[in-house]
Amino acid sequence: MQNDFDLIKHYLTVDREIFNREVRDKAFATLITQNRSRVFITGLLALTNVCTNNCHYCGLNRDNGKIKRFTLDDETVLSSIKVVKDLGLKRVLLIGGENPQISLSQYIKYVEYAKELDLEINLAMGVFTKEEYKTLKNAGLDCYTIKFEVSNSKIFNQCNPDISFLERMKAIRNVKEVGLKLGTGNIVGLKNQSLDDLVGDIQLIKQLEADWVPIVPYIPSPNSIMAKDTPFGNVDLLLRSISIIRLLLPKAQITAGQPTQDSKFGFSDRQGNIDALLHGANKLFVEVTPFALRKDFEITKDRKLLEFEKIDEMLNSVNLNSF
Repeated sequence: MQNDFDLIKHYLTVDREIFNREVRDKAFATLITQNRSRVFITGLLALTNVCTNNCHYCGLNRDNGKIKRFTLDDETVLSSIKVVKDLGLKRVLLIGGENPQISLSQYIKYVEYAKELDLEINLAMGVFTKEEYKTLKNAGLDCYTIKFEVSNSKIFNQCNPDISFLERMKAIRNVKEVGLKLGTGNIVGLKNQSLDDLVGDIQLIKQLEADWVPIVPYIPSPNSIMAKDTPFGNVDLLLRSISIIRLLLPKAQITAGQPTQDSKFGFSDRQGNIDALLHGANKLFVEVTPFALRKDFEITKDRKLLEFEKIDEMLNSVNLNSF
């Protein structure tokens, strides 16, 4: 598929039967042929829910006084990374708010330990300087994830009072320039986001040649600013976006942990996961965050992941394999 504005917009709105035949089925076939039917299973560890930012769509915003803040100590982080290895997984994502309490030397320690265990490691901890990205890459970091959230700079700046769209995009390009793999993507259904904006999001993902696309629908977190007047994102548009992105980026990893419309099961929604897989998504997560802390890492409402034991059965049902 060409990265053409009118073509992408057409497929976001065309009759579902036509879309399935011309885009969805081709996207799933591309997943089979280009990725050898593999779905990338990754251990997810939340390092901290402390954040200096006040992003309007996020439940970890600094003004949220209704969650108990935590930052894992080094011993817990390292033992949790070891759990990922013990589960037989090949990769780990360390994620959290922008927390100045965690030093660069700590991140280096986590990266080096993951590499000792022969794990691929991805960080998603907010904005770093270009030199810090380079230092992390030299320590062995494989990928850094920093989402642009929405390609409309006006909407981004309204939602993110602590950083401008230009600053975020500079950070994203710095990740690419130091030679790290890039995880980046958008949120479908942010306040005031138009269909044209969504087309722009998809085009930007392609322009950035993202290695991982963590695209998600907007899910209102009751403790976020935007939740007061912004409904659940349109899952049909999300699924269409996944298929289009698969055709634009045949070998990218795309998040498959998705809900159905207005689901109470969040990202652990089995049918939502299957729908995403059939639209060409191929990345799922296994939670290794200490159980007692998971409820306080609610970036979105119902932020639950599918249980590890259920993943293979689900993948087998659609003739895919875990990797």
